Amino acid sequence: MLAAVALVTVIIGVLVYMIPMQDAKIPNKLVGIGVTVVGVALVLMKSVVIIGVGEAGAQHFLGDVKPDVLEEGVHVINPLASVERMSIREQSFPERGNVEQIEAQTSEQLNVTVEVSIIYKILQENVPDIYEEIGSEATMEQAIVLNSLRNGVRDAVATKSINEIFSPERHLLALAIQDEIQAKAEDRIEVETVFVRDIQAPPRVREAIEQKQEREQQVAAEEFQTQIIQEQARQQAEEAKGIAEAQRIISEGLTQEYLTFFYIQQLSQMPEGSLVYVPTEGGIPLIRNLGGGR
Repeated sequence: MLAAVALVTVIIGVLVYMIPMQDAKIPNKLVGIGVTVVGVALVLMKSVVIIGVGEAGAQHFLGDVKPDVLEEGVHVINPLASVERMSIREQSFPERGNVEQIEAQTSEQLNVTVEVSIIYKILQENVPDIYEEIGSEATMEQAIVLNSLRNGVRDAVATKSINEIFSPERHLLALAIQDEIQAKAEDRIEVETVFVRDIQAPPRVREAIEQKQEREQQVAAEEFQTQIIQEQARQQAEEAKGIAEAQRIISEGLTQEYLTFFYIQQLSQMPEGSLVYVPTEGGIPLIRNLGGGR
């Protein structure tokens, strides 16, 4: 629109310059030059396009889209052409931290609801093709991003069992969804990250999963108790081995010669007047009768 106004202004300026005007306070040539200058200025303004940081542009005129991408910076273009700008920064979908709720079926034909969001970006070199095939960025978001997201989630979930869906390894499901979304979107966008926020299953499935988790926790607790008992038994066995080994060493060291030596040593250390029982060869000690007759 601005280009058309500029061209019309230039034409009017030229006509005013060429057509003489009688009794005019301002010469027609001066008016014509002024109008022409304004028109030329408008044309120049329309010919210069500034593509901002994080943007790329597609130039089109009369239904024809130029294949060259307008990158960040200043560009001189056909003043009659229009420019469609698209962001090439990373973007989230849905916006503002929201999630897309998608119903899907597992490999067992069980329905689940997956809450998911993604981070993606438009590839700069694809901006002209996207605009020519689909339209503006808002149209592209619905036609490519949303459809690829929904179909990708459904196809990824269909390859997983209910146990895999609710396993602690949820990042594996997110990676599978990311691969499927990228396959659906082809190379028009690049899927950076997929966030699986929540997964909801039918009540009976949730109950079964909760019961399974409780059983697993109980089994884990029992295994832990078994490990404690086994460790205690091992320690007791090691202690018994130590005692037996000590007894063996002592018994091997208690020879007759050593016992005799030990006996004599103890006698030398006894105080005067001590009562001593002397063993005989038959093993019966001799007992001194204190206070008895002679």
